[in-house]
Amino acid sequence: MKQDKDHKKQSEVIIVSDEAGMQLYLSEKAANRLSWIFTGLFALISLPVFILAFMCM
Repeated sequence: MKQDKDHKKQSEVIIVSDEAGMQLYLSEKAANRLSWIFTGLFALISLPVFILAFMCM
């Protein structure tokens, strides 16, 4: 039973690596936050495209 509690306390680690061998270790919570940040940045960058498309109608 104690082993199950210890296992639940450990968070998952996501490893991102590239061809050069650089590795980035992220917790599941950090990776989730980073994905929301990138989603927001992409939305802000693409917003002018949608505004111009509606202005040209």
